[in-house]
This record gives sequence, C-alpha cells and structure tokens, in this order.
Amino acid sequence: MWKSLLNCTDPSGHSELQIHLMNPFATTHTLIRRQISLRLAITFLVTAVGLSLIVGSIAFMVELKNHASLIEQDVERVGMASIYPAKQAVFRLDSVLGTEIVKGLLINPFVTAVWIFDEQNTSVAFGHKSQTRPYRAPYLVPFIGEPVRYYSVPLGFDPSDPVKLGTLKFEYNNHWRYQSLMRTTWSRLLLNFISVICLTLILIAIVNRSLTRPLSRLSRQLKHIDINHSRGQRLAPRYRHHDDEFGTLVKALNSYIGVADGLIGENRAALSAAEQSYSSLHALVEHLPHLIYVKTINGTVLLANRAFLNTFELDEKTFIGSQHDQVLRNFSAATAQLIIDADNEAFVSHKSVLLPEVNWALKNGQFLSLELRKLAIQYKGQDALLTVGVDITERKEHQAYIQHLAYHDSLTNLPNRHLFLDRLDQALLRAQRSGNFGALIFIDLDDFKAINDSKGHLIGDTILSTVAERLTEGVREQDTVARLGGDEFVICMTDLGRVEVLAREIAVGRTTRLVAAMARPFKIPGDCLQVSASLGLAFFYDRTQTAEELLRHADMAMYKAKELGKNQFILFEQEMADANQRVLELKEDCLVAITEHQFFLLYQPQVDSNDGRIVGAEALLRWAHPRRGLVSPVEFIPLLEAADLMHIVGQFVLREAIAQAAHWRDAASIDDRFKLSINVSPQQFRHENFTQLVRGIVTEQGIDANMIDLEITEGMIIDDIDHTVASMNALRTFGLHFSIDDFGTGYSNLNYLKQLPLDTLKVDQSFVRNIPHDPNDTAIVRTILAMAAQLNLNTVAEGVETQAQLALLRDMGCHVFQGYLYSPPVMPAEFEQLLNNQPKGPTESL
Repeated sequence: MWKSLLNCTDPSGHSELQIHLMNPFATTHTLIRRQISLRLAITFLVTAVGLSLIVGSIAFMVELKNHASLIEQDVERVGMASIYPAKQAVFRLDSVLGTEIVKGLLINPFVTAVWIFDEQNTSVAFGHKSQTRPYRAPYLVPFIGEPVRYYSVPLGFDPSDPVKLGTLKFEYNNHWRYQSLMRTTWSRLLLNFISVICLTLILIAIVNRSLTRPLSRLSRQLKHIDINHSRGQRLAPRYRHHDDEFGTLVKALNSYIGVADGLIGENRAALSAAEQSYSSLHALVEHLPHLIYVKTINGTVLLANRAFLNTFELDEKTFIGSQHDQVLRNFSAATAQLIIDADNEAFVSHKSVLLPEVNWALKNGQFLSLELRKLAIQYKGQDALLTVGVDITERKEHQAYIQHLAYHDSLTNLPNRHLFLDRLDQALLRAQRSGNFGALIFIDLDDFKAINDSKGHLIGDTILSTVAERLTEGVREQDTVARLGGDEFVICMTDLGRVEVLAREIAVGRTTRLVAAMARPFKIPGDCLQVSASLGLAFFYDRTQTAEELLRHADMAMYKAKELGKNQFILFEQEMADANQRVLELKEDCLVAITEHQFFLLYQPQVDSNDGRIVGAEALLRWAHPRRGLVSPVEFIPLLEAADLMHIVGQFVLREAIAQAAHWRDAASIDDRFKLSINVSPQQFRHENFTQLVRGIVTEQGIDANMIDLEITEGMIIDDIDHTVASMNALRTFGLHFSIDDFGTGYSNLNYLKQLPLDTLKVDQSFVRNIPHDPNDTAIVRTILAMAAQLNLNTVAEGVETQAQLALLRDMGCHVFQGYLYSPPVMPAEFEQLLNNQPKGPTESL
C-alpha cells in the first residue's frame, strides 16, 4: 500500500505512458527514409547475379567436362592412326618416313612436339612447333591441370607381342580446345549481367510506385500528427490503396492512434486526479499513528510524518534533507547496526524486510518497543527506502500478561500445572547432578466442596487464596508452590541434602508445619471457618522417575491420608503404587471378564435351625481370573461400580440366578416356598429400567415372583429414599420380596426401616462372629433381633460357624441362618445335591 501511495511522480512531468506512445510515430518517418526501394533493388540485384553465377557455373562445368572428353578422343584417335606408319619407320630405320610422320602429327593444332624412338630408345625422328609457349588458361588449372601433357604408345608387331620395336611419343596442349569455350562463357556472363541490371531497374520502378511512394506519403502524414494533441487527426489512404495492404495498415494505425489518444486522455485524467489527491494523501500519511519516513540510498531523509517527528522529537525543517543518522543515535550500537543491515537488505532484495522488535530509550528513562518494516520504493523518480514503524509497547505488555496467565493460576498467581511440571523436571535433573534429595508434597483440602457449595464461590476463592499464602510462607524462596486446579496444591522442595535420613527429617518437619498451618482457622467476612488438608509426601533423588510419576506417587499418598482420617500427611511407599497398579489392572480385567464370561455364581444355603432343612439360598458373585485365580467381591465390586459396569454384571446375576431357580423348580428340587436372595448394588438399583428388567426376567423364566428376594444395603436407602421406596413398592406389588443386607454396619435408622416395604432383616456376620464371647456384639445382635420382631420382619443370621453361635441365635429368636456351619458357597450342581439329599418335608420358615 505504502509503496503505491508514495510512488507518485511529480504531476508536472510526462508519464511513461506518454513517452511510450510518442516513440512509434516519432520514428516512423526515419524508418521510411531508409529507401526501401534501394534495399529491395540491391536485394534483387544480388539475388539475380548470384543465381546467374550459379547457373553459369553449372553450365560451364558441364561444358568443361564435355571438352575434356573430346580432347581425350582426339589424342587417342591421332595416336592410334600414327602407330602403323611409325612402326614401319622404326622397323626400317627410315628417318625420312619418320620425319613425314612427325610433320603429319604436328599438323594437328593441339600437338606441339613428336618423338619416334627405336628399341634402343634412340631417336629416329623428332619435330616440334615453332611457338615457344603453348596456350595456357590459368583459371582452368585447378579444374583440368597444366596445359602440357604427353601421349606415349609402344610399337610392336602385335599388341600382344612382348617384343618392342620402339616408342611413339608426342606432346599436346590440353588447354587448346578450351579457348572457344572461354570466349563463349564470357559472352554469356556479360549478357546475363546486362539482363539482371535491366530487370533490377524495372523492379525498382515498380517497387517505388507500389510501395516506397505510398510509404513516403504515409510517413509525411504521420509526421504531421502530434499524438499528444491529435485533435481527431487520422491517416487518409489513396483511393487505389483503399482495399489493399496499405489500406489495412492505415486502418490499423488509425485504430492505434485512437487507442493511444484514449490512453493519453485517461492518463491526463489520472494525473489530474493524482494532483487532487496528493494533498489528501500527504495529510493521511501525516496523521497516521504509525511512524513513517522515507530516505534515499545515501541516507538523505525525503519524508517524515508527524508521528515520526513527535516520537523522535525532531524538527521537520531541519530533519528533512538531513542524514537519518541522528535517528540511529537513539538506539544502542547493536540495534543501530541491525537497522542499517535491514536497510541494505531491503535495497538489495527489493523485498519487504521486517524487524520484529527494536527498543528505543526515551528521555524519561522508559523504553519504547517498535516493529519496523522496510521496503525499497521509487519516490519522485529516485530510489528510496520506506520505513514504517509500529509502537508495540502495549502489545508486548499484553503478551507478557497472557504469557504469565498461560503458566500461572489466575486466582492465586501461583504456577499452574504446566509450569510446575517443567520446574519439577528441572528439579529432578538438578537432583541427579548434585546428588541432593528433594521432596514433593501434594495438598488437597478436606471437604472443600461442601464449604464451596454452602458458602459460595467467593468465600471459596478467598480460602484458596489464603491457602496459597500460607503454603508460600511455609517454604523457602527456592521451593515451588503451585496450584493444580480446584483445591489441589503441590510443593516441590529441592536441595534437602545428600543424606537420606536427614533429608526425610527436614521434609517431614516442614510438612508437619504445613498441616498445622492449614488447620488454623480461616477468617472470612462475618465468620471463621475451620478447614483441614490431607498431604502426600514423596521423595526423589534422581531421574529414575518422571515428573508425572512423582506427582502420581504424592497423589497416592495424599489419598491414603484421606482414607486414614484426613488432616494429616502420609509418606509415599512403593506398596501404594503396587496396590494402585493392581486396582488399575483389575479394572481393565473387569471389562475382559464381562466379554469372556469369567463371572459366575455360587449359592450358600439358608437353613432352618429347627429342623436343619434348606429354606433358601443367597446367590454370591465370584470372578475366576485367568491369572489371579478367584478374586474376592470386596476387590472387584467397587471397581465395577467405579467403571459404571455394575448394572451390566448385575443383569447377568439376575438372569443367571433366576434361571437357576427355575431349573431347580423344574427338577422338583425346590418348591414355590423356596427363597432365592440376590444382591442388588445401588448403581444397579438406580438404573432407569431396573424395575422393568426384573419383571421381564421373572416373567421370561416363568417362576413365581414370591421366590425372589432382592437384598439391598443401608447406603442405598440413605442416598435417595424416595426413589428407593417407589421402586421397591413397584416390585413388591409384582410379588418380589426385599431384605436389608448387613444391617447394623451403617446408619441403622429406624425411621427409614419403617418406610421401606421390607420382609427380612439380615444380621451382619461382623456381629455374629464374636458371639457369645463378646458381650457388646451379643447385645447388638439381641437388639437387632428384638427390633425386627417389633417391625414384624423375618431375620437371617450370616456367618454362623459354630454350634454355640447357632444355639444363642436360636434362643434370641433367629431361626434361619447361613454360614460355614452348614455349608460354604457351592456350585449349582453341589447345591442341587444338597437339596436332593435333605429329608422331604414342609418348608415354612421364610
């Protein structure tokens, strides 16, 4: 944008467009004056002469070849004709005859000398012409050789006779016959040249009339047209050229003149608009908040806006035209050199160069951060450099604040999880290098959610801020206190020494003080709250464990502190991680157990103490783990509930147990008075379609609903009494029975018992186990049984293992029991065998 705005030329000057459009017509007349006709005539002449020479040369070579053949024939003819008389002269040694033969041969115009030799190579006769130099054509020598040649033929009785009588030899001129050929050739060349000259003159006349003269006329017309002020002038072709190429050329030139006229008009309008907007553009640049200045390649300042002058406290009159070095004085030497390098790069590359940040010291001691962008431009016809500066001081402050928020908690201003993990990783590395121990403390406020919900988030935030202050005050400056989120805080303590025992003492002492600090009352407006914290402590020595692993270890220790009563700290032990790993593995194995049907049911008889008959059974869920063997329900049921899988396994238990009861009934092993107890978890009971599921399974198996007894826990009642009562009433109407399991271990609220449609109350084995030796447990069991009698509830005692326990329970009024005294939980086939082996009789106890 700035390059286009500041690249305007002076409005008074000509534009490049005008100069470009003026050039063609200014040079057209000069081009035509180069005498096209003369150049064409020369071209025609050279071409014709060249063609004539080529044709003449070809004809000459053909004639040359023909004459060479004729000379050879003449020589051969004369030689053959003279053989016989020469042979007679030699044979007779007749010099007179030989002389006659020589004279006869010299008559031939091309023969210049003749010799007749005998067999001794002695001359019999000799003769030659009187001329001393034979005719010689030098220009033929390259083609046919020198003019003097010799012809020699042996003389004998017979050509096949090897005996020679002598030799006939004569000299002849090889160039003689070419004299007439050369005269003819030169005549032809002269005639051809005259013809070419005449033809060229004729062509010049034609071209001058048809081409040169119209072009000259067109050139004169173009010369009188001023393209900048054409006033509608156009070229006018002669009538006879109206429809030929000249007419087409004139039309094209007129069209070009029209287009050029329009473009020049548009350019004038643009220049006029530029003149009108020049002042507006200058005002815009002047009032922009960005720092703008333009300088030449030598550093001379050409332009500077008001923001630039005010920022650098410069006077426009003295600054414009001066060197920009006085601006660089406000920067450090390194920054000034950086700006100079950027200027050079922008000039060389002709690309925008960005300096993301340069700092300038103000006179008041503060620093101004600038972002500079430099670009090479054309300013008023000369190379220049545009610099645009943006004040990014406020932006940097915002970025620093955002950067701080990215790594710190907004409420407490403590490092957040991301920054803490980085510092913890650095602490692990430092511990490995130095050999010093370090410690990580994980802090979680006890029951903070209840305070936050009851007192409001404002009070909660106040408490969290106070906690941050107390934790920071309780550690050294070199230690890191961070908030992970919610009410969770962590502390990393480093450099506790190289002796492990001493390091532990230091860490334990500081952690103890932190527990005490958290236990102090928290003052809030109009109130004073007591908030405690549970802490987990983990040590580190090197980088054998990662920051995440160390954090998990401290977290495990913190949860252990909560399990053991809160408001304390626990030191991490490896057994915690092993136990936690085992829980994680079991949780994963639970998913596999469901799909691979590893869960199964055992059945423990419920026996009438009066006659020893089996009156019912409790279905007990077991897990046959492929590696661990049998896993206790105490371990896996909480895992199933935590993974929200209990309703799936519970559905399996319902289907399997009710189907098994239907099988025993069909086998006549039990009747409709038999009670099958099935445990129902709170998660399963609260499932939205639990009631419909139970009804569907009972109906599907065709079993009497009175045979099914669903066992619920006290915790299920407390969580949602209204939903529990509604669901129980719906199933009670369908015919099912309910019993409350492990009564006495939880809330044992009589008001809840009165609201529930219960049939049976089960006494927990934790009370039965110690009777009759423990008077307290005996009193509790007696009270539970008396209360059940008052509420008209049946009772079942769990965990009966001795006859003494059974006798005491019978005396207290409990007549149905289950436990190892009669039988442990057994497989369905064994249970069926127990049913079939007992004496037949009425079953009425339950």
